[in-house]
Amino acid sequence: MSSSPRSDDANADRHQPLVMGVDVARFGDDRSVIFLRKGRDARSWPVEKHQGLDLMTLAGRVAERAAAERVAAVFVDEGGVGAGVVDRLRQLGVPRVFGINFGGAAAAWDEAGARPRYANKRAEIWGSVKDWLEKGALPDDPELGADLTGVEYGFNARGEIQLEKKDDMKKRGLASPDIADALALTFALPVQANWDAPPVQAYCISEYDLYRDFDEDYWDEKDEFDE
Repeated sequence: MSSSPRSDDANADRHQPLVMGVDVARFGDDRSVIFLRKGRDARSWPVEKHQGLDLMTLAGRVAERAAAERVAAVFVDEGGVGAGVVDRLRQLGVPRVFGINFGGAAAAWDEAGARPRYANKRAEIWGSVKDWLEKGALPDDPELGADLTGVEYGFNARGEIQLEKKDDMKKRGLASPDIADALALTFALPVQANWDAPPVQAYCISEYDLYRDFDEDYWDEKDEFDE
């Protein structure tokens, strides 16, 4: 999935705020994904994909990455186990952390203003990705391409656009679109041009030591698991 023809478009947004989307999984086949985007540029930062990562370790990694990249806002899937990551990030003092409920109400209405255009928040932010793709620059990632093209959509009884459920995708033999969900989360709320990145010292202001409960045995066991 080459994005080179769109390089000029991406560079034009270099002054836009950098935002992060975090799709949360825990154990099983699904992965937790950290995705960064600045305006039309979503290819200049590596996408992190974590299998079997516990929530506290994921929150620590998100906090580290947010500080290192100086992101302006962090949007986290707070459904299910994701709420724990949101709470932990706020405890760590990470600025502008927003929990996003995929099943929550959509904000966009149809052209006539008569009814919501989308059935829920997840369908809405995927709609934003669809519009953005006309000029957006994606990383060269076949898994992301499969995510974006694998999800089917339709309309509910009220005429609202809704996406295929993840369980239904798995029944068709497809993986959960974790990477595309993380990208879509970067569109969850409007990001203002004056949302400058907080200073580095604004991150992780907490007396709590993230690693104080982890002794050497923990890290030895973790290394064996990762292998």
